[in-house]
Amino acid sequence: MVTPHFTVVINITLAIIPFFLALYLFVFSNKRTFIWWLLLPVFIAFMPNSAYVLTDVIHLIAAIKQPDITLAHILLVVVPLYIIYFVVNFEFYVISVQLAERYIINNKVTWLAKIFLPGIHFLAAVGVYLGRFQRLESTDIIHKPIIVFRDLLLDITHEKSFIIILALFAFYYVMYLIFAKVNCHLWTKWLLPALAKLKHS
Repeated sequence: MVTPHFTVVINITLAIIPFFLALYLFVFSNKRTFIWWLLLPVFIAFMPNSAYVLTDVIHLIAAIKQPDITLAHILLVVVPLYIIYFVVNFEFYVISVQLAERYIINNKVTWLAKIFLPGIHFLAAVGVYLGRFQRLESTDIIHKPIIVFRDLLLDITHEKSFIIILALFAFYYVMYLIFAKVNCHLWTKWLLPALAKLKHS
């Protein structure tokens, strides 16, 4: 049996928080109240957690390299579970971004709509870098704001760190586009027709 080197439950919880915040902020909330503006930066701060899970591939590699693990266990248990873990959690990220983008477009904030996607993916890349390489957490923005902004300034101005951030940005942007395209295909080709059949049955 493979022992996970990270807390799956905590990572899933952190990944789902921005999804629920996105539902409240961009779907169910009727007006931008004080609570809405208070939760918006919380949503942005927690967004990288949904993208962060893809970097947990290092734990998959570590599990596969265990000397006592069998090929059958890798193919039938470890890899399928990790794939489900990656897909479900990254879907939280994709859907959250889509809800936010649709909200901006519907409210006709043209300038923000143009920069939103690259902007949110860049922020996610920065957040993932701070979490994976600097071992900072989303709540550190509240508990250790000086440390967070100091590390952020050092990373953005340091060539090697900035290259890693740009690589993460490109990776998440591409993965987002792939997931968004698949989501659109599933929605238009399968879910909408299924709902239509149910409605007329």
